[in-house]
Formats: sequence, C-alpha cells, structure tokens
Amino acid sequence: MPFGMTVPQVGQFSKLLLGRWRILTIELECDVYSIQLNFTFHSETNSGLNPVSNPDTQEESKLKIPIDQIFPDPDLPRSKKPNGRRENTRSVRSKRDPVVLSTANGYLLLAGGRKLTAAKEAGEILVECTVKEEVTEQERWELSLAEQYHSSLVPAMELGKAFMEYRDTHEVTQQELARRTGITPGTIHHYESLIRTLDPGLGEKVNSGELTFKEARSIADIEDHVRQREIAQPFIEGRLSSVHVERIVGRAKTSASLTIEDIIDEVVNGKRAPEREPEPVAIIQPALPVEADTALIENAVLRIAGELDVMQLQVIPEYRRLKLISSLRILDSRLKSALLNLNGGVAVASAVPRQFAASKVKV
Repeated sequence: MPFGMTVPQVGQFSKLLLGRWRILTIELECDVYSIQLNFTFHSETNSGLNPVSNPDTQEESKLKIPIDQIFPDPDLPRSKKPNGRRENTRSVRSKRDPVVLSTANGYLLLAGGRKLTAAKEAGEILVECTVKEEVTEQERWELSLAEQYHSSLVPAMELGKAFMEYRDTHEVTQQELARRTGITPGTIHHYESLIRTLDPGLGEKVNSGELTFKEARSIADIEDHVRQREIAQPFIEGRLSSVHVERIVGRAKTSASLTIEDIIDEVVNGKRAPEREPEPVAIIQPALPVEADTALIENAVLRIAGELDVMQLQVIPEYRRLKLISSLRILDSRLKSALLNLNGGVAVASAVPRQFAASKVKV
C-alpha cells in the first residue's frame, strides 16, 4: 500500500480497486521492519463471503468463513454414542480444514466437523475452509466416508459396510479408495475384515461398544468363530485390557491345542503353558475287496434255468401261477442289477417273463 496511508484510507483504497467488494475484517501484523495487513472481503451484492474471482479461478479455494454461515450436511449420519462398557471411538484426530460447498444460503459442511467444533468451542468467529463450487455425487460420497471415519460418526461395523458398498458400486480397490479419502489402505482392510471374517455376534458387541475396534480387528484374524468368541469373552467382561489382545491372538493361532485360559495366563502372568499332544485321529481303513466264489451262483442259475424249461410243459394251478409270477419278477430285477454291475454299463431292458395260459398239456 502507499506509504503513510491510515487504516480507513486503506479500506477506501481497496474499495476503489475492487468495485463491489468491501473489507469485512483487517488483521494487522507488524514488526520493526514491516507492516502486513490481511484482508477478508465481503461482497455487497451477495450475502455470502467469496474470494476475489477471475476467469482462471479453480473450483476449489481457501477462505476464512464466519462459522455461523456454515451448516451441517443433512445426509451425513449423526454421531452415535455406544452405551456399552466403553466407547468405540477412533483415536485419529483429523487436522484438515473443513471442506464446504458454496450454496445460495451459505456453506454446506462436507468434511472437517472436528476442526469446526474446536473453533466454536474456542470462541472463534471465522474458520479457514476449503471451498468447493461444485462436487459430484461420487466426490460427496468419498468426503462423507472420510468424515465418518475421522469424526467417529458411525460404529466400526457400519463403516466397514460403507467401505465395501462404495468399492462394490464404483469397482475400485482398497488402494484407490485410500487415495480418494486419505484413509490408509491397511485401515480400510481392517474395517472390511470385520464384515468378512468376524463372528456376527461379536460384530454386535463392537457396535454396542462392549468390544473395541482394536480387539475386534485382532480377533478377526482367527478363522474359527468358536475360538473367536472364547478369546473375546474376557475382553467383553472387562477382565483383560486391549494391550494384550494381539499377543493372545498370535499365541492362539500357533497353539490350537491350548485353552484360552492357559494362553491368557501365559501372556499376562508369564507362565509358559505346556503344549498338549493332539488327540490321535482314528484312521478308517477302506475295506479290501474279496474275490467272489461264482461257482455256487453258476450252478444255481443252471438249475433254475432247467426247471423253468420244464415248467412250461406242466399245468400250473391259478393260485400258484400268480405267486410264481411275483417271484420271477423279483428274480428278473436281481438279474438286471447283477448284469449292470458286471457289464459296467446300463443293462439292456428285457421284457417281463411271458405268462402262459392255464391249459392242459399232455405229459
């Protein structure tokens, strides 16, 4: 600014240069060598604050905005406080500036709720934000996922489902989702593993706060759900601290024969639990094939065949004829089954034995 101008003169000078823009606030920083003035501009033709614009301006800019002009996203889930033994909050503290979308009625908060809340609690009037002129539905979904994670808006199980739903919808890898949201790939993997491998009953304990995310994440590495529940029980009851969970799970994975109580005693108290010999598994030997003695069957078949030939020359009473027909049909069924087994294929269909009329034949 020209040397010797007073603060009011600076305001008038800036208004002449910027036309419809006027200075809302002036921050003065000085030392023995220089004086620096920081300006926040306000448009007289628009109720909202806007940066100085030109045709080359990007769709994203940094700006200090009055906190009372920022309103929350109605589509973002509200924070859920578990009622269990302890809250299942994430320790990550995001220091990113709030991200807002410029609208006709003010600024829609898309992400950065923690820093905005901290500014309110500190009694600040303005907060520096990243202002976006427009966002796509996919970008808004990504900002929502990042906000849900950093601000602990939803329980861990619901966040894992949200990660998987986004990746299934847009067909992206965990690495790509990490790049878009600023959440590490390993963290996304841990949340999704709760959905894929954790016992559903333990998932409910995570949502209620009875089991922490750290405990659940480690226990999910065990494939057996029964073993998972055994490991989780002392943590749910509050008998063990989360600091022991990784060592207990690691020991349980390498020592399937040890009970969970033995492993806990070893990890917590340093008592080495004796390894138990696994119970021997009964080995069932397959039955060895026995060579069949076919001589008896061959003789019986020849004898029956001869008697059937003789029967055709005899008079058979009606009551015996019907009974004989039933017996021959049973024999026919057994013969077909035997032929199928011997030939290794489908037996050729054969007609039902011919029935002879009851007539007198001279012998």
